[in-house]
Amino acid sequence: MRYTREEREDLARRKAQWVLRAERGEDPEPVRRELKLKLKPRALERLKQRYRAGGRTWQALLERRHGVATKGTPAVKAFLAQAKARHPQLTGAALCVQVWERFEIEISLGHLEALLREAGLSNPPGRPRKASAAPREPTREVDHAGAFFPSGRAHGTGRARRRAPRD
Repeated sequence: MRYTREEREDLARRKAQWVLRAERGEDPEPVRRELKLKLKPRALERLKQRYRAGGRTWQALLERRHGVATKGTPAVKAFLAQAKARHPQLTGAALCVQVWERFEIEISLGHLEALLREAGLSNPPGRPRKASAAPREPTREVDHAGAFFPSGRAHGTGRARRRAPRD
């Protein structure tokens, strides 16, 4: 999830308040809950170090990651729509390879399938049907087809014999 600039700044200000109030001697755990910070108590020391090193301003506590980068960019989505329009039975694995070749983005099969589902482009569930190479000839019925399959006793493999009953 990407955070807006305002959300990141608000979070940094709340972290700075937590550090300052803990330095004044307040109990860190209730202060953390009051400020609605989703941090573990052991993160306080790291925040104090960053706060001091950054000149004791809240800007030093800004998150540097800005959330998870999305791989489903509009360009990737448009490419998937074009590829599925050209070849509707194209599999997700083949599309992953094409996305890598085109954009050099390594996208997981599950994430790609979610993008296709979201756009309404996913294939029906199940294994794809094989294309028939040639039309089949009608089969002939044979009256004595069972004559060609000897019973299990004729082989002498012992498979047709019954096992001894268990006691």
